Amino acid sequence: RMNQPSSPLPALLPLALGMLLAATPGARADVVQPASITYTGTNPDAGIAGITNPTGLIDGTGLSSALTEENIATVTHDNPFAQADNAWATDDPNGGFGNDFFASGGSQGTVVFELQFAETRELDDFYVWSYDFDEAKPNANNIKTINVEYGIGDFLGGTLTDVSFTAPVNNLPAVASLGGISADRLRITVTDNWFDGNNLYQGGDRVAAAEFAFT
Repeated sequence: RMNQPSSPLPALLPLALGMLLAATPGARADVVQPASITYTGTNPDAGIAGITNPTGLIDGTGLSSALTEENIATVTHDNPFAQADNAWATDDPNGGFGNDFFASGGSQGTVVFELQFAETRELDDFYVWSYDFDEAKPNANNIKTINVEYGIGDFLGGTLTDVSFTAPVNNLPAVASLGGISADRLRITVTDNWFDGNNLYQGGDRVAAAEFAFT
């Protein structure tokens, strides 16, 4: 009996699988940074030079390194006044330090950002770097929970409510899961900060952040 030539298929399977994974959208957790940001909330910014320009939240100012999928969780951020416009904060409408920005019955209004990307992207995680001054305790002005409206061409694609961030750590990012939504824009409404009466966290009379990025 003549021996049949062996099939090349088994040898080609690993190559084909690798090519398929490389071409599959979402196979790599690429870093996604917004192309633009607009603050549309009714609460005014802090009115303090250096922390009033929301563009500072998306341009990388203050980060210790350019972001990659490998380093995004460990890149640090400068303190807010280390250089101009590298962070953003609201005013303190409910009595200043020691008072809760989100106090029931307060006059805080809303804190809302509209972000647009250069193209439609699949968004898994939202990273927000800590607004802090190297205090002994993490800053409670940092964002704790948000609602997210998203879509392609508008904000009508869907809504995520009560999206929670990991606890703030000085100079490092907190992370919230967005679950792989597809969008070219987001409307982000901040619904709470980390105010706790200055126990584990310090402050909480404002809402603030240092940088936004996504994977």
